[in-house]
Order: sequence, then C-alpha cells, then structure tokens
Amino acid sequence: MIKPFEDPPQIGEWCREKRLGNGGFGVVTLWRNKQTQQAVAIKKFHILQDRSEITDKHCERWRNEVKLMTETVQNDHIVRTVDVQPRAFIEELLRSSANGLPVLCMEYCEGGDLRRVLNRVENCSGLREQDVRDVLRSLRSAIAYLHSLKITHRDIKPENLVLKQHGDRFIYKLTDLGYAKALDKQSLNASLVGTVEYIAPDLIYCDRYNCSVDYWSMGVIGFEIVTGVRPFIPHAPITRWMMHVQQKKSADIAITEDNRENYTYHTEIFAENHISTCLRKQLERWLMLALEWNPKQRGYVPYSATVAEGTPPKSVTFAEDSRPGGSTVLKIFSLLDQILEKRILVLFSLHDCRWIDLEVTPDTSMAAVREHVYQLTGIPVDEIEFILPLEQKQPRVGSDTRPYDLYLADLSSGKPMVYVAHRASRESIVQRDLKPRIPKSITDVFQNIKVKLKPHMLRQFIANAYYFIANEQRLYVLLLDGVRNYGLTLNDAIARRKEEIGRMNKVVYGIVGGVEYHKLTVSHTRDALNAGKRIPSASFETASHQWAEKCSRVETNVRKLAEMADKISKRYESVLKRSRDALRHALLQEYEQQDYFGLKTVEGRYEQTRARILEKITNEKSHMDMSQAVYECLKRRDVLLRDAGFLELQRQLLDVRHEMQEIEKVLEKVVELTEKYKRELARLTLEHQDEVWKMLSSVDANGQAVTTNGTLSNGGGGTPHGPCIADIDDMVPVFASAKTRSIAGSSIASSNGTPKFLLGGPMTPLPSTVTNGSIEGHHREEEGPNVDELIAANETLIMTTNDLLSDSLLILK
Repeated sequence: MIKPFEDPPQIGEWCREKRLGNGGFGVVTLWRNKQTQQAVAIKKFHILQDRSEITDKHCERWRNEVKLMTETVQNDHIVRTVDVQPRAFIEELLRSSANGLPVLCMEYCEGGDLRRVLNRVENCSGLREQDVRDVLRSLRSAIAYLHSLKITHRDIKPENLVLKQHGDRFIYKLTDLGYAKALDKQSLNASLVGTVEYIAPDLIYCDRYNCSVDYWSMGVIGFEIVTGVRPFIPHAPITRWMMHVQQKKSADIAITEDNRENYTYHTEIFAENHISTCLRKQLERWLMLALEWNPKQRGYVPYSATVAEGTPPKSVTFAEDSRPGGSTVLKIFSLLDQILEKRILVLFSLHDCRWIDLEVTPDTSMAAVREHVYQLTGIPVDEIEFILPLEQKQPRVGSDTRPYDLYLADLSSGKPMVYVAHRASRESIVQRDLKPRIPKSITDVFQNIKVKLKPHMLRQFIANAYYFIANEQRLYVLLLDGVRNYGLTLNDAIARRKEEIGRMNKVVYGIVGGVEYHKLTVSHTRDALNAGKRIPSASFETASHQWAEKCSRVETNVRKLAEMADKISKRYESVLKRSRDALRHALLQEYEQQDYFGLKTVEGRYEQTRARILEKITNEKSHMDMSQAVYECLKRRDVLLRDAGFLELQRQLLDVRHEMQEIEKVLEKVVELTEKYKRELARLTLEHQDEVWKMLSSVDANGQAVTTNGTLSNGGGGTPHGPCIADIDDMVPVFASAKTRSIAGSSIASSNGTPKFLLGGPMTPLPSTVTNGSIEGHHREEEGPNVDELIAANETLIMTTNDLLSDSLLILK
C-alpha cells in the first residue's frame, strides 16, 4: 500500500529505482525510462511525519531553490535541470507532492558525491593531485558564478558536490541550493543556516554576514580533499572549536590536538598527502586567504601586496572586487586560477626513491631542472640521467628538450612524468639500504606502544598507518616501473646502433674486396710487364718487391680491421639479446597488479578499527592491529629491496649498459680507421698506376733505362713511393693484445680515455635470471673472410671499385 505523498513505483514508462539521498529539506529519487533508458534525479520536498511541521519558511526555501535551478542558474559545474516528457509524468508526481509544491527534475550524476569518495580507504589521507585540481576547479567555477549573480550558497559541503561521468573522467558539480539566497546590496543575511562542520565562524557569532562565508567553506573542503581531515580540531564540540579558531593567526591553516590535550597551530599542510610539494606550498597561500577568521579580510589581500607582486588587480564580475577606499583586492578566485594554471613537472628519483617536482615555464631550461635535482638528491649535475616513460611523446631528453614540453596534464595520478637515474652508479640503479620515511604519529606510538589513544588520535594513527603502507606499495611499484623504463631506454639506444654497425661491416668488407682487387691489379701488371722484358730486371724486381710489400701491409691491417668489425658485431648481438632478456625478467611482468604488501588485508584492518571508533568501543589495544600491519610492512619492504632477483636485474642492466659504452668507443675508432684505409687504398692504387707509367716512359726504344730525378735506375735500390703504411697494431695499441678480462670488474676507460674493450679477448656473457642457463658462451674466434667468396661478390667489388675510382679522381684533381 502506497503511503500518503509517496511516489508510485511506476508512472507510465518511468520506473522508480532507488533513493539517491536527502537534501536540505528534499529527497532525491532516481527514475528511469524503460524505453529510452533516460535517467533523471527527481527532487521533491521532504515529507515530514507531522505535516504541521511544514512551515511557510520551508515552502519559501523550496520554491526559491526550484526557481534558481530552473530559471536562473546555468553553469557547467552546477547540476542542471532537464525537461522530462511526457508532461503527464510530472503531473502525476505533483499529485503526491506535499502542499502541491513543485518538483525539481535534474540530470542524474551517477558517480555519487564527494563524501563517498572521501570515505574510501585509499583516500583517508586525501585525494590524488589530479582529483584535487578537479574539485578545486569545479568549486571555483560554481561559487564564482553564483557570486556573480549575487547569490550565496551558504551550505557548501562534500555531500553537495556530486560526480557526473564525462568520457573516462568525472566532473564535480555543485547541487542543493536550498539554502542559497540572493543577497541585497550590502550582501548581508541574518539567519544561521548550513552544516556546522563547514560553515564560517561569522555565521555563528555575527548577526550579519556576506558571501565570504562561501570562501570559508571552500577552504575547509580544499584542506580536507588534500589531507583527508578537516583543518580545525574536527572532533571538538562547537564551543571549544570556536574558542581555538578565534585565537588562530591569519597564517594558521590548521589546528590539531594531541593525546594530552595540547593544541598545535599549523601554517603548513600535513605531510601525509598525495600532492606535489610545489602545489602544496601554493595551496597553503590560498588557504590562508580562505580560512581567514575576519570576514572583512577573508578572500582579500592588501592592494599594496598585489602591486608588489607585479600583478595589479584585474576587473572581476564577482559580488565585490574591492573594499571601500580600494585598500584590499579580492584574490580568492584569481589566486586559485593562477595556482591551477601552473605546470608542475613531477619527477621520481630511482637512486634514492624520492619525489621531485618544480614549476616549469616556457623559459625553464633543462640545466635548471638538473640543478634542482642536484639540490634534492646530491647527484652531480653531469651524472644526472633523465628517463622518459612510455607516456611521453618524445623518446629521449635531448639538448633542445624543453621541460615545459615534458609536462603531462592527463597522466594518471601517482606516476611521474620523468624518471631520474644516477649515470655513474655501477653497483645498482636503486641505492642500497634506503631508509623508510615513517610518519611522526606512527613513531610516537611505537615509542610508547602501550598508550591508550583517544578516538581522534586513533583515527589519525590508523589513517597515517594505512597511508604509509599504501605509499610503500606505490614506491616499490614505481621502482619496478622505473627500472623497466630504464631497460626500455637502454634497449632502444642499443637497437638504434644496429644500422650503424651494419654500415660499418659493409664498408669494411668493401675495403677487403678493394684490397683483393688491388692485389689482382698488381699481379696482372707484374706479369704483363715481365712478359715483354722491356724493363731492366733490377728495376723491375725492386718495384715489384715494393708493390708486394705495400699491398701485404695494407692487406694485413685491413684483415685485422675486418676481424675487429666481426667481433664488434658478435658482441653487439650478445648485448642486444641480453638487454631484451632483462626486460623479460619475472619482476617486470604485471607488477602493477601485484599486491606486494597485502594492502587488501590492511584495508580490512583499517575498516574494523574505524568501525570501533564510530561505535565508541575503543581501548588501549585498539591501535595494535594497525601497528602490527606497519611492522609487517617494514619487514616486507626490507625483503623486497634486498631480493637477489631485484639486485641481479639491476646489475644485468648496468653491465649491459657498460659493455655497450665500450662497444660504442671501439666502434667510433673502427669507423675512423675504415675511412683512413679507404683513402690509403685509393692512394696506393694511384701510386701504382703512376709508377707503371713512369717505368714505361723511362725506357727508350732500345730498351735502355733512363734515370729521371732519381726515380728508377738500372740496378738502384729504390725506396717506396709515399709514406710507409703503419701497422694497425701501432696505430691502435688497444687492439694489440687479447687478454682475458671480467666485464663486470673492468672500468669503462683507462686513465687516458682509451677504451679497454679488447676485441681479441674471450667474451664472458652476463647471467640472466629469465632464461635457463647462460646466454651463449665464449664466441669462437673465426678465421678471416674467404678471399674467393669476396672476389665473387660482384656487387661489393663494383661498389668498391667505383668508390676507389671516385677517390682517385679527387686526389688527381
């Protein structure tokens, strides 16, 4: 049987699904159309058990809210009204309405309200930074809009901020204008309304108040979404609360009470939060304005202060923009706008597991970022390495990279925009023996574990305990993610060398083919000249011997160069394989879904203790459950950071990086030598041709040799034309000997900068924890390339011949 004034379960195609909540004096119900699936929130005047309690003042407030919502208010951050069809549906609802009062049809905000969000365990110490920004931005937009219409809300609280789904994100919207009132010219009211926990003090002690009461409510909500608790002794009764809040200074933004009834006034936001340090410091300035005790100064700053800051006041459309006489300027909204518009670059140091953040502008340089990182971590500026996560559009930080472009507005909360590593570290990526950062409230309890905590202190303790454990889970996942991105960046740098090494091999073996071609030319010339018997034997033998000696010297060096190129290629392939193997390490697989610290169990412990606080059944052991959870977290943390697999993974990546650095140094030298021998071969070819022509031109018609400038003589022992070709072992001493070495124990370079990467030595592959057994052992020393095969490679010979001819023509010119 339907009670009087109760809505029927169904009206036409519309079905009543559930009650969403209660407003100031209204009840909100969800209705859904069976055909169109349209969902609307219908708000009706709250039906009192005793109908006589409905006063004219109640009815006036209700009609005022309906009128504001339907005729006046239109803002993206205020819940909008919707037109519901058919009209018969609304008429049927009106039949069951008390006193025939109108109903309010609003859009359905399926995300619940902010109170529900704050009550989640993971938000016991505040929301993530992106959510904080969203809430403040929505509040600022809605309140500033209402004030521009000279309307004061007077009941801003988390329950009146609802969440509307918009794509993959939620938009916060202000609702429940039941207490909102259009103010007269002086913006003054004289009735006590609103929720006590969020109302301004002047609503209690003053007969008159203005729109600044909304600034106070904004400040209280702003502090709560950052820290998870209201700023001023929220557990205290109203009289004690008023006494202490009245005593606070303008710079004080919070008051706390300890277990011995000692009160502390705070000028900073509590350390247990999820926002960046830069944003926290900026919000502290804004909270000083919003939580000012004096309503005449609340939200305003002295005019002289704005001029000193270089930001003269702008014209605004709010209820008031300056006080009589122009001594103060409204800054509550403009200052918040400035804060929310700032780009804060968030970094995470893998070296010491530390968050780093700083404000960046288009003029901020990478040098300034490096200096900031050095100040916080102690890593020398030239040893700081920036690693970009996959979310960044650019693959690496270059010389022309702007920190401003590294800012990611849509990055999910809890992830850094840039990782920081210590480039010179050879032992590990993550510093050994990292000390945990334990909240002071936890250490105080541990020092006196048997103390009985008062309810408000117990609430703070369990919240900080959960925050600490959840933060350790978050930090460990970030370390794994950072190590993975370190490996991806390393693998990408190694893979980018593949094409260069391929070109090196092509050029080296092209030179080998050119040497073979030169040998054939020398042999053919010797046979042709010797067959004619036109040149005296003494001169001919001397020249032939010089040709053979020069050709042999070049061939020996080029063969060694080819062996070096072959060894570089083999070691490069080994390094590339090991870098890819490291990325397949078991620790780097689905780590973001792992619960390393038993967070689900900790959530259960937290909820149980919180329920006992609400039921007021606490005792001297109520905190022991969460204390045990913290102790277990510390032990688990030590095990994870000292895990052999975690340490081995870091060593593997560092060893791969170290070896690749050596390869790059040797590669650079080999490329330099290939160019040198390419030019040398072209010079030898020209010299050989020149000597042959001179020998032929120096013989007269009777076959007698003619001495010209001492070039050749009938029995003289000539000297080689051009400078003697140095042996490659003399030019590159680092390749002269092949000594066995340990990769992990060798230094990157000798004291004079010469690489110690010995291509002639054995190869010791690094261990891998991913695959069974070690990667291929020592590579076999192979013989040089087959000469017949090289000669048969027509494309290579043609290419080399063309290059040699081109170089020869250049030299002749």
